[in-house]
Amino acid sequence: MTSVEMADTESGAVEHRPRARRRLPWRPVLHWAVVAAALGYLVWRVPDLAAQFERLDHVQWAWVAAAGLSGLAALGVYGELHRQLLLVGGAHVPASAVQGITFAQNAVSTTVPVVGGAGSLGYAINQLRRRGVDSALAAWAVLLAGVITTVLLIVLGWLGLAWAGRVPIRLAVPAALVVAAGSAGVWAVLTHPAVLQRGLTSLLRVFGRTPGTCRTCRKTWLEKADAAALQLSERVARLRPGGTRWSILLILALGSWGFDFFALIASAEGTGTHIRWAVLAVGFLVVQASIALQILPGGAGLAEAGLLGVLVAAGVPAAPAAATVLIYRAISWAGLSLVGWVVYALQPHATPSHRHAPAAPAAVARSRA
Repeated sequence: MTSVEMADTESGAVEHRPRARRRLPWRPVLHWAVVAAALGYLVWRVPDLAAQFERLDHVQWAWVAAAGLSGLAALGVYGELHRQLLLVGGAHVPASAVQGITFAQNAVSTTVPVVGGAGSLGYAINQLRRRGVDSALAAWAVLLAGVITTVLLIVLGWLGLAWAGRVPIRLAVPAALVVAAGSAGVWAVLTHPAVLQRGLTSLLRVFGRTPGTCRTCRKTWLEKADAAALQLSERVARLRPGGTRWSILLILALGSWGFDFFALIASAEGTGTHIRWAVLAVGFLVVQASIALQILPGGAGLAEAGLLGVLVAAGVPAAPAAATVLIYRAISWAGLSLVGWVVYALQPHATPSHRHAPAAPAAVARSRA
């Protein structure tokens, strides 16, 4: 039960004010326990990775450095995608704060078993709320960033498979167009204010006539269905990016995947073996599919085996194929996770920059230009 304190008002009445809740002592303990466990796991893996690197012959470290920088750039561009989505809703969060949240979110997603995917989303939304972003906008920005990059990867995947000769081009191009056009159509329909309002109104009225639920709730849903649906549909309409903003979002999503793919190319070049980019494209898609399955955090094990299998099947000698897999995963998984957990450890000490209130429709319309 929340404790209260009493204060006299000007009229002499007694006003009850809720006391500020004390900060729960287990929160910082849990925070540092998670950090210690994650860093301990990565440190446990580092000696094994280092020993494997020592066995690599003729490694071209300039290419390895390029792969590392490209991996950082890929995640940084993805963080900028988050920031641009927040700008659509009128939230001006500093780029440094968004980047920190993105790196830490990636670390949680790629190293925490079972709940890493959902936990990373919750972490990102909570951190944005601490910086004054309202919950709806924070959730919308985090989720939509993932949807945009996923849809774009599917489109690029079809084209990449055609490039590698794994799928006929007459099938790949129509499939890519269907995915792109279908996604745009679904977005336009679901976010159109009139369609959304009618759908939400009908849904609330169905709930209002559904037996077995609270009678008072059903009555409220029936009486206020139109007003509630209108309010929510207007909120969603204000979060629709304009044409210019959509171009920026798609370029950023494409850039993020491009930097990630170049990290794989640079990893292969670092072994002194010139592997065809079309083969690497197929391996890259296999890695991303392994990560998306979430069987193990970051696709650990599956991603390495899948990429190695693609390279060997394409005729790449076993030694350079294994070296390519080692360099790429050491950078894109272990390295970025390590950086992200360091950011996560320092994140609670970051001071929120400002408080954010949802922007007025006119202001949001100007921000979407």
